[in-house]
Amino acid sequence: MATTGFPLPLRNALATLACEALEADDARAALAWLAQPAGPATPEAEHRLVAVHLVDAGVGRLLDVHAPWDRAIREHATRAVRAAAAHAARGVRPDEAIALAIVHAAALWNEGLFFEVHEVLEAVWQRESGSRRQALQGLIQIAVAWHHLAHGNFRGARTLLREGRARLAAAPAGTLPLLDRDALLADTLPAEEALGASGGAPGPLAPPPLLFRT
Repeated sequence: MATTGFPLPLRNALATLACEALEADDARAALAWLAQPAGPATPEAEHRLVAVHLVDAGVGRLLDVHAPWDRAIREHATRAVRAAAAHAARGVRPDEAIALAIVHAAALWNEGLFFEVHEVLEAVWQRESGSRRQALQGLIQIAVAWHHLAHGNFRGARTLLREGRARLAAAPAGTLPLLDRDALLADTLPAEEALGASGGAPGPLAPPPLLFRT
């Protein structure tokens, strides 16, 4: 997992493409070009890249302001392309907005794109209430905890992982459609314990996969 933080505009631009690429061919093409920018992008991909201020029309390379992060951008885009491919291969597209958000989140989560997970889940969290809102908030907090871990913010990760797991555990089973909540709680317990025991930087903590109920 990448540990280099992007400047805010760049982070948001990449997150926009990664989230939209789950359903949009032109966003996937834009990410594919970012992952391997050999030659000019297709017109559709270039349109997307220009829209999020990563390239200028007709130039065929990243804006100079983004050049210092070229290698990290390629790595991030590669993971986003894999997330989009995994989502397409799974072929699960529920009609319900919250269920679709969980499906999108799983594809992004399993590639370590936790900021993007936050983005897709927050969009539905804002419209929910009651136990679903609380469970979504818990899931978002767990995702952001892993984002903090990737960037060395162990204190923030410790707090959010503890609070997020507590919120998710407090919701009735099955509150969030498709999500295997019990598996996630079990799989994240060792990380919570390790963060609590270390008092500082723990050993390597690999994020568990986000699984669906069978």
